[in-house]
Amino acid sequence: MRIVCMTNDAQLPMMKNMLNSALKCGFPMHMFHCFILSSDKEVATYNTEQFKSITTRKLEVILLNMGMDIMLWVDNDIVFFENCLKDIVSKSGSFVMQDDGWGYCTGFFLARPGIFANQIIQKSISWLKQRQGALNDQHAFNAVAKQSPVSIFKLSNEEYPNGEVYFEKKIQSKARMVHSNYLMTTSEKVQRFKDHGMWDESDAGFNVVNKYFI
Repeated sequence: MRIVCMTNDAQLPMMKNMLNSALKCGFPMHMFHCFILSSDKEVATYNTEQFKSITTRKLEVILLNMGMDIMLWVDNDIVFFENCLKDIVSKSGSFVMQDDGWGYCTGFFLARPGIFANQIIQKSISWLKQRQGALNDQHAFNAVAKQSPVSIFKLSNEEYPNGEVYFEKKIQSKARMVHSNYLMTTSEKVQRFKDHGMWDESDAGFNVVNKYFI
């Protein structure tokens, strides 16, 4: 199994924060494979062409890793409260995904390689590249998944909440992690983590994971 994440220079502190939360929760850090983009030193804002470009690259990294093993994808704006690997792996389906309200969340999901699962990612890449405008990997995946026979298990949003559920609706008592989405910019996400005592950008976790500069 591989736990995969990706960052550019601008989001590196947030990746380190995510990795430190995993380290503190007892995750097997040798399973983490962190891909670091050699460009994009500036933060990309949600719903922009730059953000679309980065999320297309994200799908390509996902497809690469699905060719090697079962893969858990983790976005940088996530903080873990416990080691939830056993729980996630126990769920059935080619994909085990966070519920983002309007659709499946491509920021936190388990993928079990197979013909249909791999095809969804391949078609999502093509879907994004063929379209103009401020779209991203999540739009692509949800559009393509509707036309696929692949099985997808949706995680409980009480145990695996997004930013709206956890921070705004205050549904927190059963949370195993939080995905701090539903904010437009990285700086807003960082500040929210800091405001809730969830911030540690030290190198402790980053120093013990597999790193690839792409």
